[in-house]
Amino acid sequence: MREYRYSALTATGRTISGIRRAENLDILGRELQEIGLILLRGRPTLGSLGQLFSSSSRAGRKELRDFTQHMSTCLSAGIPAVTALADFETLSKGDFKEVVADIRGDVSSGTALDEAFARHKDIFNGVYLAMISAGQNSGNLDRVFEELVNYLEWNDDLRSQTTQALIYPAMLVTAITGLLLLMMLFVIPRFQAIFEDVDFQLPTLTVKVMAMGDFVGHWWWLMLSIGAATALALKLYFRTEQGAYNRDRFMMKVPVMGSFLHKIALSRFAKSFSLIFASGLDLMRLLDLMQGVVGNKVMSGQIKLIRQRVATGESMADAFADASAFPPLIQRLVAVGEKTGSLDSSLMSASQYLDKEIPRDLKKAFTIFEGLIIAILGAVVCLTALSLLMPIMQIRGDM
Repeated sequence: MREYRYSALTATGRTISGIRRAENLDILGRELQEIGLILLRGRPTLGSLGQLFSSSSRAGRKELRDFTQHMSTCLSAGIPAVTALADFETLSKGDFKEVVADIRGDVSSGTALDEAFARHKDIFNGVYLAMISAGQNSGNLDRVFEELVNYLEWNDDLRSQTTQALIYPAMLVTAITGLLLLMMLFVIPRFQAIFEDVDFQLPTLTVKVMAMGDFVGHWWWLMLSIGAATALALKLYFRTEQGAYNRDRFMMKVPVMGSFLHKIALSRFAKSFSLIFASGLDLMRLLDLMQGVVGNKVMSGQIKLIRQRVATGESMADAFADASAFPPLIQRLVAVGEKTGSLDSSLMSASQYLDKEIPRDLKKAFTIFEGLIIAILGAVVCLTALSLLMPIMQIRGDM
């Protein structure tokens, strides 16, 4: 499925433009015709617009936050949604300008606001769309956009903490690898040329270190190729359902880091559940949304089972009681919230508690990794230095 930028004619004779995914232009034309639009022209985009708003694009996330804040401010002041959209359209640029123009065109032609937003699911995720739909039905769109601003800011903070936690170990591994390559490719070969002229037996440690240096010096290209191929294979494997599940299950078992990532997924679940449940969304649809929100396939699978059990008539408390990915605190809060009719406030309390725990876990992880890298680097330097100094000391002793 590709992404197309198109221009289409509305029933009132007005030309609108937008971006939409389709198998090809013919299918795009039929899909637009079903919603009352006539395709005038379309062309594939250079890349996926959804990637602009992925976790790797800070600019896209900032533009989405600015847009949401703009809508919240305008609607709170009593400005109509169409006018607010038109105002932001004049301020934005690039692909997002096209999206806002498309939404404004749809709303102007009579399309409901939630339906207009839902045509751009690559940009507005399930939580965003569910909140707008609930706000439109309840007549509280201004409050919904205000809550979405807070939610997006919270989600970005959570994402930055996750990124920071994952980048730090990667930097440490890179430092260790760089030091090893420096030793093997530059330091050891220079000493090896000196030791080849001596007429006594070198220490075992020196021989093994030099043999390792020879191997790395001759086969470094093969090692890099194998490393790159392995990384590519893992990346492709983790894109599969089973691969992502196995990755998340393994990460949850990693000491310190596993607990940190688990709490992030729990906080994301609690915050999103509380926010959407308070808006009045149906519980079954809410549990469907949560499967894609938590960002952890293990928890996603257990939420799916919880939904199936709730659909058969079981209580939320009983369904959560057998979900091992949700700790006793979450299970108790769900039981209390269900009993008192305040699931949203109960889970919001859980999210606030986890938000306080996450920075502590992050600091703890950094302290442990820092100590570990110092120990590993020290061991590498000491072993290499010892292997090179032992023959030198032996030569001095024989003189």
